[in-house]
Amino acid sequence: MSSNPSSPPTPPRRAPRRAAAKPLRAMPRQLREPNYERGGLRAALVEEGRRMFEENGAKELSLRELARRLGVSEAAPSRHFKGKEELLAAIANSGFEELAGQRKQLAALQLDALSKAREMMLSYVRYGQTHAGLFDLMTGPRLLQEFVRGDVEGTSNISYAYFSDSVFALAVESGWPQDQLHLLSHAAWSMEHGLAALILAGRIPRTDSGLDTLPMIAFAIDLFLAAVVQGPDAFARMRERIVHVAPLPGAPGLEESA
Repeated sequence: MSSNPSSPPTPPRRAPRRAAAKPLRAMPRQLREPNYERGGLRAALVEEGRRMFEENGAKELSLRELARRLGVSEAAPSRHFKGKEELLAAIANSGFEELAGQRKQLAALQLDALSKAREMMLSYVRYGQTHAGLFDLMTGPRLLQEFVRGDVEGTSNISYAYFSDSVFALAVESGWPQDQLHLLSHAAWSMEHGLAALILAGRIPRTDSGLDTLPMIAFAIDLFLAAVVQGPDAFARMRERIVHVAPLPGAPGLEESA
């Protein structure tokens, strides 16, 4: 009896085909950058921008450096500000908010009119000394007028109102008429700002004077306030003594107030 022919050999099994590796998805932006709550990144940009001004004085703010310091992409600032000017305005506005807050606290103190006006003027000079770069941005020509007329103007007006109210109160107490109150507040503002600006520019006190800065500030402000306390009659008598001379050639003359 013949044997059955042997069956054909079983072909080797092929290994299952592996699916092609999928490309890795890009990491979501919220994981690549620090996760800020709603509005938090905008506030962080303003705060860090302020810090850069206070560290570097009046040097130009770099949005690239600002983003790097916060650990966010270079495009992150543009998601909250239309451009550098809008960011600068927000930084300046934060300074006026802080100054207005300080003056609000001074306004709430139970001080006599003279002491309150004095502290208001001193607070402005102190703020400039403490925040030199920021103060330069707040009060200098760097900001475009379209931004100055926005939030910056509104917040600075609040700060000025606390200050001017204190000057008005001292002036009324000292017998000044209503139509001269704004003249007095502008003179006081010129005094405090002139002091702050000259100090920050390194122009006063002069090295040949031997003066210390703090006594010089106090003397200038006290001298101005002494004139306010003396009242309008003393001021009128002083003006009667003034000898008016023609302007020097090429120099513009000042118009006399009515």
